[in-house]
Amino acid sequence: MLDYSQYQGPSEEWKSFVRDNPIQAPDLTLSPQTMRQATNELRVQIAQAELREGDLYKTVPWRDYSVLTRDKQNIIARVYRPSDNMSSEALPIYLYFHGGGHLLGTIETEDASCSRIAANASILVVNINYRHTPEFKHPTQVDDAWDAFEWLSRNASAIGGDPTRVIVGGISAGAGLAASIVIRQHMDSKTPSLTVCGQLLCIPWLIHPDNHPFRTQPTSSYMQNNYAPVLPMSLLQLFTDLLHAEDPADPSLNIALSEEDRLSGLPKSSFLIAGQDLLRDDGLYYADKLARNGIPTKVHVFPGLPHGFRRYSSLPSSRVWDELLLESFKWILSTDNACSFTVSKTK
Repeated sequence: MLDYSQYQGPSEEWKSFVRDNPIQAPDLTLSPQTMRQATNELRVQIAQAELREGDLYKTVPWRDYSVLTRDKQNIIARVYRPSDNMSSEALPIYLYFHGGGHLLGTIETEDASCSRIAANASILVVNINYRHTPEFKHPTQVDDAWDAFEWLSRNASAIGGDPTRVIVGGISAGAGLAASIVIRQHMDSKTPSLTVCGQLLCIPWLIHPDNHPFRTQPTSSYMQNNYAPVLPMSLLQLFTDLLHAEDPADPSLNIALSEEDRLSGLPKSSFLIAGQDLLRDDGLYYADKLARNGIPTKVHVFPGLPHGFRRYSSLPSSRVWDELLLESFKWILSTDNACSFTVSKTK
């Protein structure tokens, strides 16, 4: 196997942070619904505070649209457009899927991050509220993501976006949904009429835990981060169990294990990876595979930082994360096809 253990850490930045801010382990004695409600309420509070601090309520208006799914249900697409670009100009589109293990997250939990991207990157952000476990099992989330992609193909111009400049991305479980769309769009001859020019995969969940080829390797992220902060194995296993996937080898849950002949011709791919993360190897393995198959690929690793560290905005690396998101959009939309691999220098 490829060995990425050199990024494990923890970093001095993280050790200093937790001395003053102890990280509570997830309470797995709670029901999934109770855990979801408590977590979502906290995330909404944080998002609202960041919206106020950044004055984003004024600079980025948003509008909600209804997306009809294949089973005749409605999910929400929230579209954010920077107020300094309210003309008829068609903007590049970022189709975004939130993280949370398919259990956590709402439209409102993502308002601050989506607004920042829209304002700072001059991009139309389309935030999709796919349905969650435990009420909705796999493949509902994957199907909702594709249905949203098809909805966007029919409505991109109407909402002020440019259908020839579409980036698909997300965080954690949402990044897995994004990656599944990009693969399917590439392989499907009847694909919707959108031009996907890149994917942005942040701390992505790209392999089903029961199907992970490196699960028992001593230097794997699974072995090193079994008890890691934010996302220990016990929590990932809960997320996995709630999906109730009948086949752990389902290709849509194992994008990083895709056969190489499916990868040729994929669009530019940008990755943000945390070193002390259970999912570290998912992202780095897939990025390596894409680069070996000639896909323009950029990777940035934050050594010694855990999954989802961006939620702690006082970390210096959280500011670097935001800067790299903007750099990723700029690179994907440019004519630069150079690959790169960079590592943050944490304190």
